[in-house]
Amino acid sequence: MNARKTRSGKSAYVMLLIGAVIGAVTFASIQSGKVISPAQAEKPAVAMPASNLEAPKLDMLRSLDEAFASIVDYASKAVVHIRTGGDRSQGLTSAMASGEGSGVIFRSDGYIVTNAHVVDSFDTVTVTLNDGRSFPGKVIKAEDIDIAVVKIQASDLPTVQFGNSDAVRPGQFAIAVGSPFGFENSTTIGHISAIGRESIVPDMRQGSARFYPDLIQTDASINMGNSGGPLLNVDGQVVGINTAIYSGTGGSVGIGFAIPSNQARMIADMLIEKGKVTRAYIGVRPVNLKEFQKKELGVEGGAVVDEIPNDGPASKAGLKQGDIIIQIGSMPIRTQQDLRNAMLRFEPKADVKVEYIRNGQRKSAQVVLGDPPKLEASVAPNRNPDFGSPNQGLPPNIEEFMRDFQPPQGERVPRSQGDRPVLGVGIETVGPTQRTQYGIPESVSGAVVTQVAPGSMAERLGLKVGDVIREFGGKPIKDAPSFVAEMQKVRPGDKKSIKFGSYKNNAVAEVTREVQF
Repeated sequence: MNARKTRSGKSAYVMLLIGAVIGAVTFASIQSGKVISPAQAEKPAVAMPASNLEAPKLDMLRSLDEAFASIVDYASKAVVHIRTGGDRSQGLTSAMASGEGSGVIFRSDGYIVTNAHVVDSFDTVTVTLNDGRSFPGKVIKAEDIDIAVVKIQASDLPTVQFGNSDAVRPGQFAIAVGSPFGFENSTTIGHISAIGRESIVPDMRQGSARFYPDLIQTDASINMGNSGGPLLNVDGQVVGINTAIYSGTGGSVGIGFAIPSNQARMIADMLIEKGKVTRAYIGVRPVNLKEFQKKELGVEGGAVVDEIPNDGPASKAGLKQGDIIIQIGSMPIRTQQDLRNAMLRFEPKADVKVEYIRNGQRKSAQVVLGDPPKLEASVAPNRNPDFGSPNQGLPPNIEEFMRDFQPPQGERVPRSQGDRPVLGVGIETVGPTQRTQYGIPESVSGAVVTQVAPGSMAERLGLKVGDVIREFGGKPIKDAPSFVAEMQKVRPGDKKSIKFGSYKNNAVAEVTREVQF
């Protein structure tokens, strides 16, 4: 999915939902010395009872209302909050970074499914269960697939069933559960908007991008921190793992994407069983059949060979561009994703029968599958040139692509503004609204962090949304303007101390860090 211009002239972009990667729309406030203020409350409207509705209609609404509440009550017990932090093994060199996301308990013995981009490159993961208990988690993931498993040492955990995502249809209800912006166990309800979406999504933390060949689109509101959480159907089954949104602001605009549950379950099973993902290589770039092609050929589905390298296994076996693959071994191929998944079922060197259609005639060939091509060191993370791999399809110039998907220039946080360093946060003065929202005690005052720019000084320090900046350079910070005033005095090369605290879930954690600007 390419970046497109909105009517306002700003670029909308697809972004992953890790909690530390937040749209930078409000960051200019601290750069320019302006402070974000809470919106003025409007005069409350008087709610009137729906007494004019007929009894049968009210009963139907109440029944639907109760059904949704029951689904959420059942499923939310298996949804977890994942918080990451520590020295990153790649990406930002020797930098502290952290983030938040969600996950869903896959097995009662402590296996949790989430997105790989939630836990990517971090050496510590903390999992908080619905009942409030927290556990350290061990990450199991594959290099180029955005599904990961986290193992915690716990048993008899509540689980939620993974449904059949192949049965998902546009128009069906969809329920998203997760921890957007750190607000645990948040629920939104919408619909399945579309299926089979293909998209390239930049991962700002890795400086690269991920290719998703088969996504479920939903208008259920999902935001930063929803990554890894479940998308549910009306039977309370997981049909997708919430992964990305299409947005020009960093917030939900009703276009979200989830990895289908069938794909997530297959990868999770493989990671749990083998500790890694292995795949074979067939050497084709598959695309889906159009509806008119299905009718003309009298088939229910298939994968069209869009590209085929001459030295690949498929080409050596006689397949050509335009052939329609309908079966590999005993596996029917209805979509391009089926072909990709088939490569996860076979080992390299396997000799498999491939059935295909060419010029309206059914044919077959024996294909000796190969090893996936090795990634070169210069290739950005998650970019895989393997034809037929789950991550094939990234643009050739990844750096240019990433620039295209950055927020508009006026909304980005620069490393400095003139001769003044930029910390990279949005802040508000701690008041009644902020105390309620972030659990800040009455005894605490200061500037509460409302946004953290990816890759900024603030992210490297470990600042998170909801943290309260209490001291800077040894001076107390009583509100947002006082922090802005102190930041305006800082020059490149200055060394300052910053004291901040987190007060979520009735827990107090205050730290003081030294920062070199």
